[in-house]
Amino acid sequence: MPKATTASIKTQNLHAVTAHIYMHSDVTKQDLQQTLGLSLPTISRNLRALEQSGLVAKGETLDSTGGRRARTYVFQPQTRCAIGVGTASNQVTLCAVDLKGDVIASEHYDVTFCSDPKFIADIGQKISRFAAGLESKGSHVLGAAFAIKGLISEDGSEVIYGNIMNDTGLKVQALEAATGLKCALIHDSMASASAELWFDKSIHDAICLYLGRRPGGAIIADGAISLGPNRRNGTIEHMTLVPGGLSCYCGNKGCMDPYCSTDFLIGNEGQNLEEFFKNVRAGDEKACRRFDSWLDYLAQTINNIRNVLACDIIIGGPVTQYLTAEDFAKLKAKCDGLNTFRSDTYQIRKSICGQGQEIVGAALHYIEPFVSGICK
Repeated sequence: MPKATTASIKTQNLHAVTAHIYMHSDVTKQDLQQTLGLSLPTISRNLRALEQSGLVAKGETLDSTGGRRARTYVFQPQTRCAIGVGTASNQVTLCAVDLKGDVIASEHYDVTFCSDPKFIADIGQKISRFAAGLESKGSHVLGAAFAIKGLISEDGSEVIYGNIMNDTGLKVQALEAATGLKCALIHDSMASASAELWFDKSIHDAICLYLGRRPGGAIIADGAISLGPNRRNGTIEHMTLVPGGLSCYCGNKGCMDPYCSTDFLIGNEGQNLEEFFKNVRAGDEKACRRFDSWLDYLAQTINNIRNVLACDIIIGGPVTQYLTAEDFAKLKAKCDGLNTFRSDTYQIRKSICGQGQEIVGAALHYIEPFVSGICK
């Protein structure tokens, strides 16, 4: 086993101090000494370095217990941030996320995302101004990550299938030139799953289903997102659910997407999700029948998935804000009725993340490695 060098020990000590202050608030030198077993001179030296980097600042002075009053130190998450870019069909949303995963600023633009060079130049300018505003407030921008409704190339450099947003062929290089920032492309379902893992450290193995106008999925294995060798793991929306059935935007028929989408759920009545679920709760026969049919297709989807990967199911997306505990119980009963293995134990639960989690999750592409790097 290689012998630790003086430099490596100093780095380990710095990471230990940083990690403790990151995880706890209002930490004193005495707290650090008792918890980490480091000397006060070592702790003082590391605190000075962290203050110089901007990651830590002096907090309040505590009441005296008989000697010199202790000073607290607090982590400064807003000194670094990353930008998540959400690409909906009629709106682009920018969110700045700090080192704790909290949104510290956001902007919305009523435009349709695409790969047209003029559009990229325009949205690039908007992102640049947004980043400049953050920098002017002392928050250094680590990068901008785009939550894309499409497939990304294996090396992450290009959208190779973007039929939903008409952004096939969009390259990271073009985004970086337009924004002046380090950029990344991330499938929106993978970005949403990143948020799941960030805010719920207990997740080990799970399948994530995100139900909206265009459903999507992601696989979490051993506490990490499983992308697969070609970044296509979790494209559950294109499994064949009804052979020869409804047309999917991918060109095939009978995919899960048209049967588990919000379009199928609300039908052609010209209503939105809120209005649809008001009708369901009021006992409207037509709405209840359509909701039950949608749950049947969703249950079949889950059963198909779990015949391959027998783990828990996490359901997120716009639909979940309207689903009750009773709805989840009904869905679970439908799944159990289809399950070949009657003794199987698993959970179907609602995502703990809220609206826009794919945008936050995209920004975490830069936040997570930075935090891991300073808190090893």
